[in-house]
Amino acid sequence: MKSVIAKYFSLIPLLFLCLFYIAKAIYFPIHDFANYYFGAHFLTEGQFNSTIYFPYEFNKAISDLGYQNIFASYAPNTPFLALLFTPLTLFSVTNAKILFNLFSSALLIISCIRLIRFYNINLKYLFIIPLLFFVPIKNNILFGQVYFLLFFLLTETLISYENKQLKKTAFYLSLAILLKVFPVIFVLFFLIKKEFKIILYTALFGILLLGFSILFSGVNIWLFFVTSVLPKASNGEIATAFVDNYQSVFMFLKRMLVFDTIENPKPVFHAASYFSILLLAFKFGLISLGYFITRACKNNLYVYSFWILASILFSPYGSTYSFIILVFPLITLLLSEISVLKKIVLGAILFLINNFSVSFFIEKNFPFSFLRLFLLVIFSLLFLISLFKKSTLVKSFAVSFFILLIGIFFKQEALEKSKPLLTEKTPILIYDYTVNDNQLTYFYWNEKGENKKSVYLKVDNWKELDIKNQQIFYKNKQLTFDKNNKIKPLLINNTEIIFLSDENKGIGFYSLKYYPK
Repeated sequence: MKSVIAKYFSLIPLLFLCLFYIAKAIYFPIHDFANYYFGAHFLTEGQFNSTIYFPYEFNKAISDLGYQNIFASYAPNTPFLALLFTPLTLFSVTNAKILFNLFSSALLIISCIRLIRFYNINLKYLFIIPLLFFVPIKNNILFGQVYFLLFFLLTETLISYENKQLKKTAFYLSLAILLKVFPVIFVLFFLIKKEFKIILYTALFGILLLGFSILFSGVNIWLFFVTSVLPKASNGEIATAFVDNYQSVFMFLKRMLVFDTIENPKPVFHAASYFSILLLAFKFGLISLGYFITRACKNNLYVYSFWILASILFSPYGSTYSFIILVFPLITLLLSEISVLKKIVLGAILFLINNFSVSFFIEKNFPFSFLRLFLLVIFSLLFLISLFKKSTLVKSFAVSFFILLIGIFFKQEALEKSKPLLTEKTPILIYDYTVNDNQLTYFYWNEKGENKKSVYLKVDNWKELDIKNQQIFYKNKQLTFDKNNKIKPLLINNTEIIFLSDENKGIGFYSLKYYPK
C-alpha cells in the first residue's frame, strides 16, 4: 500500500485541484454546461430542431422550464453532443454537472497517467500539470466544459495509433470529431502518413455514429448544422463580430484590417479585402508546415503535438479551457533531448499562456490586447525550432508567401453590406423590435431574461416586406443577396429598409440593420 502511495504521490496535487473545483462548481453558475444539458433535455422531449441553434428560442425555452439567470447558446455544438448528454437529464442540472465533472476529471487523470506511463516518463512529473494548467483545469470544471473528455479521446487516439491498433484509433478519432469537429484536422495527419485504413475506418465509424445520432435527432437538424451553423462557426461567428477574448490569429487579423462602424471604427489598416487573403496564406502555410514535418519526422508524439498546436492556431476562437490539450506538447518537451534551459523557458511561456488572465491586457490598445496570442505564437515557434528542422519553417513560409501573392493578384473588393441602424453599441442578442410614434423599441435577452429599450426614430409610415429563402423582397424585386439570417424587414418612410440580421455574428444573434431602398 505504501509503495502504491509513494508511486502516485505526485498525482495528489492534480487530484485535489479537481476535487476542490468540483466542490466550488456546485455554487458556481451553470455556465456552459447549460448548453449541453438543456440541448440533451430538449432532445429527450422530442423538441430538438433547428430552433435549438437560435439563442433567443433556446433561452426562452429554458426560461419556460422555470430556470432563471441563465444565458445559453447551443451553437456551435454538434447534435451528437446533445445525444451524448442525454443520460445526465435523469438528474437535476446541478447534480448532473457534479456527476459530469467527476467523470470528466477522472478521464483527465487517467489520460495524464496513460500518457506519462506510455512514454516512460517519471510519474513525478505529474505534479507539473496542475501547476502549468491551473486555469484550464479550473475553468473546465467550473464551466462544465467537455475538453477533459476531448483530451481523453485525443490521448486514446494517439496511444492506439502508437500500438498499431488502427480500428481503435479511428473509433476514438471519429468520436472526437463528432464531439467538437476541429479534431478533423488529424485526418490530415493520417493522410500525410498514408494511413488510408485509419481514414477509411474513421469515415465508417463516423457514419455509424452519425446514423445513431440521426435515429434520435433526425436528419434535418444535421443538415441545418452542416449548412447553416458550421459555416458561421468556421468563420469565427459565435456571438459578436469582434471578440478579442478569443485571442486567435483570425480575430487578430480581423481587428487589424476590417472596419466596423461600432465595434472596430479604427482598424490599423482599412483593408477588409486583404483579411481573407492573409488568413488563407496563414492556413496554407500551417498545413504545408504540417506536411513537411509529418513526412520528415518519425516520432509520432512530436508530430501529433505539432497538429495539436496547429488546431489551436487554426481555430477562429480560443479559450483557456481548450488549452488542456497543450498537455501533448508538454509531454513532448519532457521526453525530448533539448537542454534543460530550453525546457524551462518553454515551460514558463506555457504557464503564462494558460494562467495569465486576459483581463490584464484586453483593454490595452491593439496589438497589445492580443498578448496571449503572441505568447502562443512564440511558444509554437520555439517548439518547432527546438524539435524540427528549421528548413521546414522556411519552406512553409515560401508557401504562405506564394499564396499571398496569388491572393493579392485575384483579390476582389468586398461587396457593400447592410449598415447598423443604431450608432451606439447594442446588447448582444436583440430578438424583436417595434416602431410607433417616432420611436423604435427593441427587445433583447440577457441572463436576466427579456428586456427592452426605446430610441428615437422618425417614422412617417412603414410597410412590412417579404422574406423568401432568407432574402428580402420588395415588389417582387430581391434586395439582399447575403446568406445571413434575417427577420422582420420594414420599409420605413419609403426610403430605407430596416430589419434584424445576424450578419457577422453567431447564428440568431440579431442586430438592427438597414439598407437604402
